[in-house]
Amino acid sequence: MWGQARATEEGTMYRFTKTLVFVAIGLAIAAFAVSSPMAVRGAPIGETPAKAVSIPLYASFSAPAGWGWAATNITEPGPTLTVQQGDVITFHLFAHDATPHMLVIDLNNNQVQDAPDQASAQFSSATAATNFTFTASTAGTFNYFCGVHGYAAQHGSLVVQSTGGGGGGTSGGIDTTLLIGGVVIIVAIVAVVAAIVMRRKKP
Repeated sequence: MWGQARATEEGTMYRFTKTLVFVAIGLAIAAFAVSSPMAVRGAPIGETPAKAVSIPLYASFSAPAGWGWAATNITEPGPTLTVQQGDVITFHLFAHDATPHMLVIDLNNNQVQDAPDQASAQFSSATAATNFTFTASTAGTFNYFCGVHGYAAQHGSLVVQSTGGGGGGTSGGIDTTLLIGGVVIIVAIVAVVAAIVMRRKKP
């Protein structure tokens, strides 16, 4: 009777130990997959993913001079344009007064067109857009102005907001450190239980 109970207890302990071993192996495989360079990770916590941004912009040198979102709201200075760092901006450029204009992104903020500024081609149509693509790779506030008529006549501000990256983790991912720690704990429990079982098997 006692021997049968002991055998039953040892069988239960054996099955429990085997289950823990399989759990530990599964967690170890998961930890390896997460820590592998091939693992798919989300964007860093606190970082806003870059996106495509479309901005219509109307230029005019004759009254009303300046820039505007539309032909009906042209002002000097022009509207403040706000985007996120990394955004790819496509400007759709129109000349409200049908005279030549050029959009200059003043990356060194010296109010003249030079390196490393980026500029569109000249445009002069009030109805057909000239498209100009610019990647906002650097955070900060920059001038934009007309390369034909100059900063004093037509300018505005482009604000590139920082994405605030480097948050120490990944969104939607698994904390690898915690997972590996869990594997270590499970393995330790398995070792302890196995030692107990082996000790009880001794005569």
